[in-house]
Amino acid sequence: MGDYEGLAAKFANKEVVILDGAVGTQLQTMQVPMNSHAWAAEALYSHPYTVRRMHENYIAAGCDVITVNSYASARHNLEPLGQGDLTHELNLRAVMLAEDARERAAKERPVWIAGSVSNFGLLAANEPYSEEDLARYFGPRSVLSEEQSRANLREQAEILAAAGVDFLLAEATGSPTQRLWVVEACVATGLPVWAGFRCHQRAGDPAVRIGYCSEETLAETAAEVMALGAKGLAIFHTFMSTTEAAVPIVRELWDGPLGVYPEAEREDYVDTYRDTAEAQHVSPDDFVAFARRAVGQGVQLVGGCCGIELEHIRPLRDALPSHVA
Repeated sequence: MGDYEGLAAKFANKEVVILDGAVGTQLQTMQVPMNSHAWAAEALYSHPYTVRRMHENYIAAGCDVITVNSYASARHNLEPLGQGDLTHELNLRAVMLAEDARERAAKERPVWIAGSVSNFGLLAANEPYSEEDLARYFGPRSVLSEEQSRANLREQAEILAAAGVDFLLAEATGSPTQRLWVVEACVATGLPVWAGFRCHQRAGDPAVRIGYCSEETLAETAAEVMALGAKGLAIFHTFMSTTEAAVPIVRELWDGPLGVYPEAEREDYVDTYRDTAEAQHVSPDDFVAFARRAVGQGVQLVGGCCGIELEHIRPLRDALPSHVA
């Protein structure tokens, strides 16, 4: 069984820690249908044993940290499915499936369990999305009040903390304001928190900006977010090239543990089965080369997000050094 103190000791010792890869797209590969409201969270209700097997597979692939399937299982994600009353049960189930997998597959080494809290499905009244983007990525949505949005995030973070995760990943992607809400909800539980930053770059502009289309730069935002009390900083769900550009920026303002888990730059994140015959946009060899460069930049936590799956994660244990310089 893991505990964050043991993981923190690894970071203090400059050890390289392997995070799992994608949860949602890995479940797609395992023939689990996705849902535009709750993404992979519907699998907690319909395919729990597949979720557990996914965690077991990542442990067998050498991961030190596995992430529970809670990225999109807050109340506002589950209510459109008629499962709002199951918010507590399904988040508890997400943690217990990960714990069961750890018990079954990690008998001889420690594995830590991270709970994911995100703003997936929360729309702010001023979000700069077109109607086409909203329909494609989110489906029909109601704009929740700030009070209700923050209450939903606190509720989910508290459930995950009480269920026994070792730490929380605050995985906010879009709105800078909502990123603060997510981190605040996680920190309020008293558990250690890693703050995640989704970043983007524009053609011809080297600036690294946060979210999908925000004008705010990473440098402007990261210090404010980290001041809320996070223990680690991660660049996640970001193209590999932008991730590499982001690392030196955050190194200038954050001297604690740093992690990266990029995405595979695909465009087929849909609410149905994935065509497993489709060529990956990022090959395992490309990802391993990226991971080596990241560790060379001082990154200690390395994993993957959407489209970075088992075939990308398996080589890391042998390919990466055990410690950063």
